[in-house]
Amino acid sequence: MEDDLLRRERPPHPYSETSELLSVSVNALAATLQSLQRTGPRESAVFWYGDRHEGHALVRAVITPAQTSARGNYQVSAAAMSAMVGVLDDDMKPLAQIHSHPGRWVEHSRYDDLMASSKKALSIVFPFYGHWSQRWPVGVGVHEWQRGYWHLLGDATAGRRIRLDQPSTILEMDFR
Repeated sequence: MEDDLLRRERPPHPYSETSELLSVSVNALAATLQSLQRTGPRESAVFWYGDRHEGHALVRAVITPAQTSARGNYQVSAAAMSAMVGVLDDDMKPLAQIHSHPGRWVEHSRYDDLMASSKKALSIVFPFYGHWSQRWPVGVGVHEWQRGYWHLLGDATAGRRIRLDQPSTILEMDFR
C-alpha cells in the first residue's frame, strides 16, 4: 500500500461525545476475534448487525463476508455485501464494521476511511490480526464518524460508547 493511503490528517475539530450506546455480548466479541484470527496473517473484516432504538443499539449478528484479504488491507465487494445483508432480517441495522491490522497501530488509515461501508456504524480496528487479549477496549481502535471525519476514541470514551455484556444468543455466519 502506498504511503499516501496510510497516515491521514489530524481531525479538523474535536470529537463530541454522544450518549449513544452499543451493547455487544462477550460471545459476539469472541466470535469476532475468532473470525479475524482464522484469516491468518492478513487483514480481514467482520460486521456487527442488530437493533437500534433511541440511542441504544444491540448486536444480534456477527457476519464475516466473502472478501479478499492481504497483509496490509482487505476488500469486500458490493456483491459480497449484498449477499451478507440478504440473509439478515429486514429490521437489522449495520452497527459496526470491524477489521484487523498487522501490528498494534489501530488508527484508521486513509484507505480505511475510503473503504468504510457506512458512516452510521462504528468502525473498530483490532491489532495483531485479531490476536488481542486486553481488557475491553484497551488497545482497540474504536472510530466514530462525526462532521466529516472518522475520530479515534480514547479508551475511556470507547468504553462508554460500547458496553460489553453477558453472553446472549447471536447469529454467526461466515461467507468465506
